[in-house]
Amino acid sequence: MKTLFPAASACFVVAFVASVGLAESSLEATAERGKKTSEQPISMSSASADPMSSAKPKRTELSVAPMHHVTYPDDRPAWIETEPDLESPVHRWVVTTSGAETMEQCEAELEVLKPAAVALYIKETTGWVCDDEVLDEQWIEDELVDRRYVGTLQMGDRELHEIAVELTFDADSRKRIRRAMSNSVVGERLRAMAGLFALALVGLCCTGGVLGVFSRRCAS
Repeated sequence: MKTLFPAASACFVVAFVASVGLAESSLEATAERGKKTSEQPISMSSASADPMSSAKPKRTELSVAPMHHVTYPDDRPAWIETEPDLESPVHRWVVTTSGAETMEQCEAELEVLKPAAVALYIKETTGWVCDDEVLDEQWIEDELVDRRYVGTLQMGDRELHEIAVELTFDADSRKRIRRAMSNSVVGERLRAMAGLFALALVGLCCTGGVLGVFSRRCAS
């Protein structure tokens, strides 16, 4: 009995120590697995599942065209958009009306734009500010208007009318303009000389009257 009790006590101590070591190993393994799980990155599936993170602003398309957006038909000629040509043998200048509700409004606007464009052309090419007598409507329509376009355009949700004409200035037209400018310059010089002559005549009359008064006084 004396030898059996110490042996049993030794076995009990060994078993207790082994159980404590096994428990510590299990706790360390569990803690290590928890640490690895907490360090793993969030999966893309969970991130994409967030509606706030995946939400993107979407551009809304306009169902109605803007009020000032202009759309021209496909058959609109290209010469309407050309810049004034003052270098070719025949000078060209395009005049286009703005969009109007009726064709009558386009015609009225065109009757104002044509002489204004001719006056501007004359000033650009000669430096002369012409008189209204030079801007003869019949001459402009018969001799200067070459091509004409009548069509429609779309501004927003409205259909408007427009008219475009191309003014051409050939050698004869430019000769007529230079002749009118020369006549105007000569006329201005003649008017200036007539004014000077009138002033001189008035001066002579006044001088003669003064001399007459002095001569009567001296004679008396």
